[in-house]
Formats: sequence, structure tokens, C-alpha cells
Amino acid sequence: MLLSLPVSLFVSLAGWLFIAPVACLMPRRKDLVAVIGRQDGQFIDNAKYFFLQADATEPNIHFVYVTERVDVEKMVKERGGQVVRYPSLKGGFFLLRCAVVVVDEVSWYRSFRFFCLIGAQTVQLWHGVGFKWVEAKLWEHQIGRIKWLSHHIVRKFRVTAYKINGRRMRYSTVLCTSSFYCEEVFKPAFIARNFLVAGYPRNDFAQVLSGKHINLAWCNVDTFVRRNLGQWQANGKRIVMVAPTFRDSGSSPMQLDDMTLKKIDEFAVKNKIEFIFKFHPSEKNIDRIAGQHFHICARDSDVYPLFPYLSALVTDYSSISTDFLLVDKPLFFLLPENDDYVEKDRQLQFDPLTLMPGVIVSNWNFLLNSLLKEWERDNYQAERIALCSKAFDDLPQSEAVPTLIEMMKENGWVNTK
Repeated sequence: MLLSLPVSLFVSLAGWLFIAPVACLMPRRKDLVAVIGRQDGQFIDNAKYFFLQADATEPNIHFVYVTERVDVEKMVKERGGQVVRYPSLKGGFFLLRCAVVVVDEVSWYRSFRFFCLIGAQTVQLWHGVGFKWVEAKLWEHQIGRIKWLSHHIVRKFRVTAYKINGRRMRYSTVLCTSSFYCEEVFKPAFIARNFLVAGYPRNDFAQVLSGKHINLAWCNVDTFVRRNLGQWQANGKRIVMVAPTFRDSGSSPMQLDDMTLKKIDEFAVKNKIEFIFKFHPSEKNIDRIAGQHFHICARDSDVYPLFPYLSALVTDYSSISTDFLLVDKPLFFLLPENDDYVEKDRQLQFDPLTLMPGVIVSNWNFLLNSLLKEWERDNYQAERIALCSKAFDDLPQSEAVPTLIEMMKENGWVNTK
């Protein structure tokens, strides 16, 4: 990691010398808003749903999705959305002209995007709230084989380098889900002129969308699941999603050995259940996982439109459990005995037991038995409701995008004149 920073700093020098002056002189059009997709421009998470809802409600402002991916460019364009691929001359010129950029993670600054966007207002929608330290606080709490990165001298060098290459910058606004997460997570992690508590775009689960926008919301849901969802419901089947967090250490996800996979399939047949597994896009240990009644979602697919159709969610330390609180369905946490996640992968900001309103089990035998019991009697509903209120301040998630856009208008960042 440290070896890559000198290269990044050398590249940044070119950005400051040749691109930043142009960006400062270029007039910004207040009817142009860039929405940069996560990582290489995937069409997922808060960036996706901000783009869809904003485009549906503000016809006089041009919301343009920015991606590196040819498939995403084609998908959005074919369904009537505005999209531009970057890096490209067209993409670079657009970034130099837009007045606002909306992002939901931190790698957006790469490939000279940060320098093209100097002078634009920047809105950070961050992609998840849960247990883990993020950004500035994560740099202080590295663990496992990279613990040395949190040494105060090394961390100071990293922060200085990040200020130069654009990663550590002052955002115009950081969107937060609640007052609790604003104070405990986002303010310690980011520098911003404003922290707006309004909810998350992706947590409306596409309910406010219609026409081309609802079609676009569903277009990158896993194809097999999308085609069979209606039939599963018609046959009276329950749908359970399994969504573990990504482990930096590369350990195998969720104890899914061959014997366990067979047991899950047999349980699914007996109890009319379909299991949907959604692993992190970077997960490398899933190629051998297969079964008749459990389905591995495509790596870059979106699962949020599926939430209202699920009967339960199984996870471990993923922030997806926080979002799932909004549908008020049973949650299950599979935490193996002697789990070394907090020693080798991520140090947790909060005691996970205080944010796990559901059955906590150590293996699949306990988990499968618990599923049936919780469907007979939902023992954790009161805890879920209380935590949901803490995580989202009882805010209607459908208002997140309108509230954010109204703030942009009030501050003069966008207009249609």
C-alpha cells in the first residue's frame, strides 16, 4: 500500500500542474450533475438510486451517470438514461463542466477525476452503515497483517498523501441516515462543510420509481433470480438471502463446505425455501459453491429491489443488516466459534451484539433450525424496531433524494436557468 503512494503522488503532480488550472477556469453548468458509480462504475448502491430518483423527478437538471464499464454505459443508455464513460475525452470534458458530483465511496478520485472536479460541489452518500470503522477512523484502527499502517508516523504520511491525491478532501455534504450515525460514524470519518441527516436513496427499494426508471432499477438484479421470483412466490416458497461481509484476509465465507452445501439443499427441498447467496464482488472463494435450491447472485448484481420479497436475511458483520431493518423481517447472524474476523480483517467500532437484533448462531445446523422457529414466533421484532429507529430516525427513505436536491437548490449549486 505504501509503495503505491509515491506513484500516486507523482501522478497527482501532473494533475495539479495541468488539469487543476483548467478546472478552476472552466465555467460550471448548474444544470449538470455527475453521479459516479462505485469502484469501476458499477450500477449499484446509493449512486444508482440517487441517479434514478433524481432523473425521475428533476427533468430540467441533467443527471449523468459516470462509469468505466462498457456494459453499464450500454445498459443505462438503452433504457433512456444519460451516461458517459470515463476515462474519455467526452467524459473528461463533462467532469470539467458539471457543477455537482455525487459519489458513494472513495475511489472516485482516481484517474484524475478529483482534478477535473476541482470547483464542483461534492456530495458523499457513503455505501453502508454498520459496525466497522470507515475512512479516517479506519486508518487509525488497522489490524492483522496491516496493523503497522496505523502507526502514527505512517498514518501521518498516508493522510498527507491522501490530501494531495484527493482522497482526503473536504466534501460539500455527507449524507447520513440518522443523528446517531452522523455523530458516531460520519463526522469522525469525513471532513465536510455539512452533514445532512435524510436517509439513504437505496433504502426506498425502488418503490417510488415507475416507467423506465423502475425497469432500470431491476435490470441489474441477478437474471436467474429475477426470472424465477414470481414463480417461487406463486409456489408458496420462502426466500432467504445470505449476504456475508468481505474478509480482507481471504478466509472462506460462512463455512460453506461440501457437506454443508448438501445439507442446505436438502433443508430447502423439505421446507419450500430458496436460498439466495450474495457475496461481495471481490470474493474469490465461491466458484465451487452450487446447489439446486440456492443460487449465487452475479458478482455485480443489485439485491436491494429484492428486499420486500425476502422472508429473512442471514449475514455476519455486513452493514446490509442495518438496511434490512426497514422491511421488518427476521435477521440471523452466523458467527462461527473462534471467528477471527475482528483480529484479521476489521476492528469494529461498536459492540456487534448491540446491533444484532436477531438469532446469533455459530454453525449452519443451528441456523437452519432457528429459521423455522423464528417464522413461527418472531422473537426479535421489538429489538429490530428500536434499532431501526436509532439507525434511521424514523425518516421516510423516499424523501432522501428530494431533501438532498432541495438542499442543492437552496445553496445555489443547481438551477435550470
